[in-house]
Amino acid sequence: MSEDTTTSEQLAEIEGQADTVQVCEGRWRTRNGEVRNVTPTPESDDRSRLQPWWDAEYGQTWGHDGRYFFGGDSPLDLVTYLGPIEPQPEPQAEPQATDYAPPEGWRLLAVGEPLQQADERVRIDGSRYVTRQAGRAVQSHERYIRLIEPQPEPQPADTVDELRSEVSYVQNLLGSEKRRVAELEELVTSLRTINAAQEKAVDAAGKENTALRNQLAVAKEELTIAAAVSHQLQIELDAAQQVPVDSPDLQQLQLRLADMTLDRDQYKTAWNQIFTDLTTIRETTAAETVEAIVEWLQPFRGCNSPSLALLLLEALPHIMRSLTGLADEEIE
Repeated sequence: MSEDTTTSEQLAEIEGQADTVQVCEGRWRTRNGEVRNVTPTPESDDRSRLQPWWDAEYGQTWGHDGRYFFGGDSPLDLVTYLGPIEPQPEPQAEPQATDYAPPEGWRLLAVGEPLQQADERVRIDGSRYVTRQAGRAVQSHERYIRLIEPQPEPQPADTVDELRSEVSYVQNLLGSEKRRVAELEELVTSLRTINAAQEKAVDAAGKENTALRNQLAVAKEELTIAAAVSHQLQIELDAAQQVPVDSPDLQQLQLRLADMTLDRDQYKTAWNQIFTDLTTIRETTAAETVEAIVEWLQPFRGCNSPSLALLLLEALPHIMRSLTGLADEEIE
């Protein structure tokens, strides 16, 4: 009986009136009249336990009873055994890369390349389906495509070097600001010592040096600002080491560094002026203190006691040192 001959029994099977079949390897007709070459489902296929029979060409599977679905009839149910699988003619190689252009984002697998789960088989008519034969090598007559994974763009070497240079510049600037803060702390300590001595001299002379106190307050405020700048630079440095090379934050950091450098120079000039003024005030206060001591000793110039005058002359250098904060060798 030829394949195209349809008997009443076959028609009954096609219409779902035949009993359930017992599938074996061979050629089978489906309920809708199509012919399938049925072989055991590969063990590597996760469907092999529940549907042990399949057609490798179409990727369709069936149970032992020929059912395509578990819950009911399907046009693809196997209903008629047609005989052993006929030898297939030697397959002709399908067009390879020169004749087939894969879709954008896909590449054509080479012959012998192992298949992966997500690879797709491309038929001659252009239709595609996902392979279930992962690990098998591509044959010469087969055409498979694979999704291309996007590759990260390499960063230009000069950009990386530029970023490293900027980070090094920020580190050097931070170190310079830290040293500047340490110098300011030492200077404030010295100013406090000088201020204490000058306050004693002013109290002894009966005068109050308002200008010196104002300058000291300014120095303390500048020290606080310098410490805040140092802290901000540390934050900017940490951020610069984490951001991407082309981040706008890095460009903004460069602008801020230029502004901070300008502010630092202006601050240095202002501070030098303040230090000069403080030195002048110190010298003026010392002179005023000496004049106050002279006035304080004026009543003793006419005393008639040589011994009292001698004691005053011996104690005078120590009194001046205590009031002005000068060393003994600096007292004339």
